[in-house]
Amino acid sequence: MSIAEAPTSLAETLVLLGDPKHLQREKGLKALSALLETGNAGPDATDHAAVEAGIEDLLAGAVWERKLGGLMGAKAYVVLAAPGAAFTERLRLAAMALLEDGEVRVRLAVGEVLKALAQRQGLAVYEACAPGVLDSITRSFDRTDDEGEEGEGDGGGEGRPAPMVPFTTESPACPGSPQPEPQEPLDPEAAPRPPPPQGVAQQAGGQPGGGQQQGAQPASPTGGDAGGSLVAALLQSSYRKVRVGRGELRHDTEGWKCLETSMRALQGLVEGVGPSIASRLDEPTRELLYRAVHHTNRFVRETAHLVLASVCCALRGPALQAAAGRVAELLADGMGDNWSQVRYAACVCTRSLLSWVGEEATRADAEAAAEAQAAAAGSAAAPDAEGAGAEEGEGMAQAGAGPGPQALPGAVEALLPVLLPPMCLNRYYVAEGVRRYAQGTWEAVFGRDGGGRAAVARHVGAVVRHYTAQARANNHAVREASCACIAELLEKVDRRAVSPHVPSLLAVLVLAMKDSSWPVRDAACTAAGRAVLAYPTEFRPLAPQVIPLWMDHLSDNIPALRANSAAALAKAVKAYGDEVIPLLAGALADMLPAARRQPAEASKYTGLTNETVFGVAAQKARDNDPEVHTDQLLFSCGSLLARFSTSSLIKSDGCMDHGFTRDREPWEVSDGAVHLMRELAGVAPRAVSEEHMELLVELATMRSFPAATRLREGLWHSLPAIGKGIGKPRLKRHLSALLGPIAQDMRCGNPLAEAAAGAAAAELRAWVGPNVFAGYVPPGTESVLAAGGAQELVLPRPPPLAGILRPFAAPTAGAPVLGLGAPGLGMGMSPPGVSGGAPAV
Repeated sequence: MSIAEAPTSLAETLVLLGDPKHLQREKGLKALSALLETGNAGPDATDHAAVEAGIEDLLAGAVWERKLGGLMGAKAYVVLAAPGAAFTERLRLAAMALLEDGEVRVRLAVGEVLKALAQRQGLAVYEACAPGVLDSITRSFDRTDDEGEEGEGDGGGEGRPAPMVPFTTESPACPGSPQPEPQEPLDPEAAPRPPPPQGVAQQAGGQPGGGQQQGAQPASPTGGDAGGSLVAALLQSSYRKVRVGRGELRHDTEGWKCLETSMRALQGLVEGVGPSIASRLDEPTRELLYRAVHHTNRFVRETAHLVLASVCCALRGPALQAAAGRVAELLADGMGDNWSQVRYAACVCTRSLLSWVGEEATRADAEAAAEAQAAAAGSAAAPDAEGAGAEEGEGMAQAGAGPGPQALPGAVEALLPVLLPPMCLNRYYVAEGVRRYAQGTWEAVFGRDGGGRAAVARHVGAVVRHYTAQARANNHAVREASCACIAELLEKVDRRAVSPHVPSLLAVLVLAMKDSSWPVRDAACTAAGRAVLAYPTEFRPLAPQVIPLWMDHLSDNIPALRANSAAALAKAVKAYGDEVIPLLAGALADMLPAARRQPAEASKYTGLTNETVFGVAAQKARDNDPEVHTDQLLFSCGSLLARFSTSSLIKSDGCMDHGFTRDREPWEVSDGAVHLMRELAGVAPRAVSEEHMELLVELATMRSFPAATRLREGLWHSLPAIGKGIGKPRLKRHLSALLGPIAQDMRCGNPLAEAAAGAAAAELRAWVGPNVFAGYVPPGTESVLAAGGAQELVLPRPPPLAGILRPFAAPTAGAPVLGLGAPGLGMGMSPPGVSGGAPAV
């Protein structure tokens, strides 16, 4: 049956459910759902006995695709129909028999079926299935080094027709996906050892033909002579096959069999039964989950947090409050996990915990508030509080609603010293899913009226300790988020609460400014710039140490770090004024001409056909130069620290020191000076001298090295701000000298440089006035600068008379006759830009 054809009967639908193709199975599931929902698609549609027989036949199939199709159909049948008790019991036994199937998709579908059965029959399903599911989790919780040992795949539970098909490892890219069974024996001792090299065998006393010399001693079990050669024994041991996935070669994510999917099945049972399961979630079951959130396998940790979120929803109220302290500590660790999926799952569980731990108190508070409002208004139409807390997070939203910050439930407030710090930090985490979910949780718990700031002020000690610890974490993304959080804490939270902790926070930022990862340095420089304005007095003792770091980062290899360091120095000028201006002005005079020292690489690529020195041919030759791309250092992700380098351990802060980067280019120093000049022009125009402007003009004319285009691109981005900062009279003295390089770059062939030069010309023209601007345009550049850099989109147009005279031209082969051209074009004309007379299709 083709994909386009729709099944017309139940028999065809069941065939599709067992099809090997995923799309066909999905099509069969959709058709079965439609038959069960409508009940009027024919006599087979309402024949429940036929549906049940077809599902059982699929579940008994030999291939995993039929089993998966049967489970998919069983779930739809349980949800949309009303199966009898006999069938649901047979279905439960069949699902439990597939709990440890060799195919991960089958095992995941088992959890969905158990959830549907639990929704239909409640606690009875949990009581019948929980022992087998928990036994599977317990047996798979710890792996063994010998893959042939017991527990590799034997289900061991009642009602299972046969042991599970052995599967080897799980793919890290697709957790739970079985790999093909190896052809070699699982036990390396049982594998035949390859013979040693012929020369070695002869040295050990063996003959090439495999026979033994007369008088030779019998071979030892290790393959050498009894008197033996040590070299031969060592060679034989080195030839022994060691299978990947065992011992030291075993990855953290493999060898756990069906642990993750069995936990998914437990989650389905808990969600299916709902709050009535609270009495069955005894201490051993919860302890098993508590252990799982610290499991070695990151996928198991992720699943454990999701199961724990379902448990929080099921317990809710007083039962959850009794275990909330222990759960909160586990979640604080989970929200600091290095793996983003685990961190996200911990955030999900945190929202569930905070939403349900104070449910009864929140409901009572909402009802009391509604009664008070009704009494004060003298009206019987009080706000409806019956639905408060009915959905996850609704109680928290009510607690945070109103004209100002509202008091949180006592059970929630008691958990904040543990949960609040990681919740704050995850709002700035690099993974977008974690960041956005954490921000949503923050809004749901604290509202939009400053409740979060007040909570941070109440627990500022715990927050500061967490930020300080995370600023030294091994994960550079965590260190970056910590710097952003410190800046937010210094700027937005009550000064009376934060002031005692400012020195320690500033010390953390100073350390982060020396980090090996450039995003961390960037975040630290920005945070320190915000801190110098928020706490200038407290910052003053560190200024002699921080200002040189900012100035050093002006020549960093990362463009964004150069720009942000210049912005931070401008904030220091706002805070301390004339105390730092002379230092920055002197640095500006020293750094601007640094590009003069940039070596010209063009001499290596002369003799090319391209007329320009740094045109397409020269750039292509440089890009394919082996010397540029051979024997270079490897750098880690997000860091300019060379991999496998131990030199970073020299300084006191371990692996983080700003000095270990690649050599800085002289043009990067000049580019950082341009950024600083732009920022100084905005806050202290008198710090920008005529000497600085002359050096700026010199940079605009440099074209002797490949990176000069990037240098000028940054200069054109900064030029309008510099001009507006120093004023029109001072800019006009150098405007004519700058417009010449601008006109050249508007036609240089580099799209970024052309766009930057055109935008600078347009902005300067609008600022000084078109007539004044025209007076400074150098001769020969009028056609380029006349429009002020405006870039117009020029569309190809046919000659004016071509469209009129075309119908009277002699028709060519294949050309349309008069009036029979493409629809909408009229007179048989082709669309503009289409050559020939073929009609448009």
